[in-house]
Amino acid sequence: MLLRKLLVLNLALAGVVTLNARADELDTFQFRAGQTWQYDSNVFRLSDAVNSQAIIGSGSSSDHYGVTTIGAKIDKSYGLQRFEIDVNANRYAYKNFSNLDFTAVNYAAAWRWSLTPSFYGNLTTDRQEYTDNTADVQNQGQVNRRTDRLTLLDAEYAIDGPWRVLGGVFERSSSNSQAVTFEGDSKVRGVEVGVRYVFASDSSFAYRLKQGKGEYPNRVLSSTSASDFKDREHEFKLVWPITGITTIQSRLSYFDRAHDGLAARDFSGFVGQLEATWKPTGKTTVNGGVARDLGDYQTNNISYFQGNRFFIAPTWKPTEKTAVKFRYDHGVRNYKGSLPGFIALNRRDTTDLSVLGFEWEVIRAVKLSTSVFSDRRKSNEFGADYKSHGINFAVLASF
Repeated sequence: MLLRKLLVLNLALAGVVTLNARADELDTFQFRAGQTWQYDSNVFRLSDAVNSQAIIGSGSSSDHYGVTTIGAKIDKSYGLQRFEIDVNANRYAYKNFSNLDFTAVNYAAAWRWSLTPSFYGNLTTDRQEYTDNTADVQNQGQVNRRTDRLTLLDAEYAIDGPWRVLGGVFERSSSNSQAVTFEGDSKVRGVEVGVRYVFASDSSFAYRLKQGKGEYPNRVLSSTSASDFKDREHEFKLVWPITGITTIQSRLSYFDRAHDGLAARDFSGFVGQLEATWKPTGKTTVNGGVARDLGDYQTNNISYFQGNRFFIAPTWKPTEKTAVKFRYDHGVRNYKGSLPGFIALNRRDTTDLSVLGFEWEVIRAVKLSTSVFSDRRKSNEFGADYKSHGINFAVLASF
């Protein structure tokens, strides 16, 4: 299970305001360049209850910043093999808080291999670096940058009829730019095996058993902190196109993490997501769903969190070249697992994120977009609440 944030604003914005100006579907090579301008009223996600002047040296944590993007994509097939490479570099430049400037180089590469029409799979690797400004860091007034990496080799063999045999190996990791974050660095290596049944209607049901061995790199070892762990996950997936306009995708897993030598940090439970896509008209699409998260979060009073989310994201295309998009996410996160001798804080956070965006494909290779957002967190822990709002404008060209 990827231990990600309940909701990272940057990724949510990317999901609502898609900036992939399209090139010809048959193009082997695509180059893109873009510029985004954004205003954020609370870059550091500080609570109104804290003294921002003392923490960041300013009475306001608002800022304007720009993101300059260049990237390239290669997509080429050779017989049964297909190769994909997508690389982009993003330069973040802040007007007031220039110490937050950074450059992120992200990539995704894949070899869609096939030895026979019945035996095939994927070798993929990707890297994503982003500003995780909702992260809880020990030093307030700092913004965390999170880097997620995943490398996966999987295979699928089609037995006669509807059955498929699945297998794979993986390595995934998450690292933080801030030395002390309560959702710390992690690295996991593991294997997965399973089966999949494909129905004549193109629905499918799959089961996978995933086992991994991991560590928390850069964590200061003590009697209250774990360094190594073992993961086990029983995962069930269902893809069900109910009708031509409605599709359901669901994932339900039972996840268990056991820490070597520190059982008090162990946690387990159900995780998953149920998502539906509905296309009532040719111009309207509605996505929505619920999700349950479970992840590591280590302080003396907390060992892990449980989160529940609800989201809805309608899209309306008044014309072929324009789109109006909205997304609303509501989440509740509970923090549990106090160590022996420490008081359980029973921390509870509630988050609400709303994004409204508009896209316009000016010409075939140029797209303009704009969006406004509101991001809020309420918490029963002092200083953990925040509210922020902002607006952005972006232009992207691809050819």
